[in-house]
Amino acid sequence: MKVLVTVGSKYGATREVGEAVAEVLRGRGFETDFADACDVASVRFYDAVIIGSAVYGGLWRRDAAALAHDNALTLRGRDVWLFSVGMTAVTKPDQPLDEAEGIAEEVAAIEHKRFGGRLDVSKLNIGEKALIKAINPPIGDFRDFEEIRDWAEHIAVRLQEDAFA
Repeated sequence: MKVLVTVGSKYGATREVGEAVAEVLRGRGFETDFADACDVASVRFYDAVIIGSAVYGGLWRRDAAALAHDNALTLRGRDVWLFSVGMTAVTKPDQPLDEAEGIAEEVAAIEHKRFGGRLDVSKLNIGEKALIKAINPPIGDFRDFEEIRDWAEHIAVRLQEDAFA
């Protein structure tokens, strides 16, 4: 079974999450490619696709969202999982977190998972630093790689079940 793990990442935190997912799948014996969403020419040669994106202001990165939208018909015929990486710790109850739920519906994703992100102020541009100063979110790395690897294991189990069904 051939699997694609692809991400839209600005500062590398989401890329590292995607790499961890791909590593678990390879360890479980799946032929797994990893790529930035902007570098994916087609999803049609994959049996399963996992798309992840950093979330900024409730929006997925354009490259990841475009990959999902542009390939929605093909993806609807595949096993698809989505994940978002962002500062979920600063959202308010009942606040829509991002556009991923609509994307998940469009591509008929099996699941959309949210993971905490990393906020490293030293990597931000002047405008982003001003925004961070105004909203005063927690600074640091909130990614839980044990949770990420467990989720990837869950995907591997599902793919193995599907392969033998």
